[in-house]
Amino acid sequence: MALTNELLNANAATAALTDEQKAAIVEMSQNDETALIGQKTGEIYGGLDADILAASGIAKNGTEKTYDYAKRVIGEIKGQAGNAAQLQGQVAELTKEKARLEKVIADGGADAETKKALAQAKADLANVTKEYTDLKTKYDASESDHAKQMMDVRMEGEFARATAGLKFKADLPQAVQSVILEQAIAKVKAMSPEFIDDGSGKGTKVLAFKDSTGAIMRNPETNLKPYSAAELVAKELQTMGVLDSGRKATGAGSEGGTEGGGNDGAIDLSGIKTQSEATEIITKALLARGLTMASPDYQKAFDTIWTENATVLKALPIK
Repeated sequence: MALTNELLNANAATAALTDEQKAAIVEMSQNDETALIGQKTGEIYGGLDADILAASGIAKNGTEKTYDYAKRVIGEIKGQAGNAAQLQGQVAELTKEKARLEKVIADGGADAETKKALAQAKADLANVTKEYTDLKTKYDASESDHAKQMMDVRMEGEFARATAGLKFKADLPQAVQSVILEQAIAKVKAMSPEFIDDGSGKGTKVLAFKDSTGAIMRNPETNLKPYSAAELVAKELQTMGVLDSGRKATGAGSEGGTEGGGNDGAIDLSGIKTQSEATEIITKALLARGLTMASPDYQKAFDTIWTENATVLKALPIK
């Protein structure tokens, strides 16, 4: 059970703590309990995933939720009976005809025409079966590619925002900064990123990362909240000793002017040279519209703008 203010006040050892200290302890306790519950829930879902695979023969995608996995499997099974019904019907008819002709031959009633019909039935059956298999393989590949593309777009936006406020030491050439930053981002991207519910009850998703055991990586400096992309990238760069100690702060409440857009109209990204520059322009414009960086509306607006300009932005260096 997580600690509460009432429990802390009832204990002589903690009753004298300040309200701020008690609040931090309560939040840390709740996050720790959430982590334990998440671990147990993960074990349960892992068992369900194994059962679904054994029953259907359809593998789970890497970052796919168990609920989405089960829904997809059911959809594919229905699709085999629906979208591919015509091909399946042909397979059944050809199989039936093949069996009939084989029986005629076995009963001694074969003639040249019957043998020819049997050969044709076998050829047609093999062709239709291949068409059905190719159709299903193409559909599966298309679904997988679409999910990966959507994940890539969201990831690019997350890491662009994560690097917007970084400040390198002045003696590092720009080319060196770019190489070091790309290395740090690649290392963080390898930490099994996954969008999870932020626990606010509003359905908002946040990007989280997992360690080698599959557990969500949590930051002890933020009361065990999941590490953000910005925190992990900064941590990697700090380990390398390349960041300026006067790193610019970002987040909800950051001051923003009116550059880049007003309360309506498109945001002008013409002439930008880096993804970080684009992130700063978009952020300033959305803040000027009254959207705070912690709100779901801000996240939705940012993702929409980034997706609309993805073709141009992907071709630019990060910083």
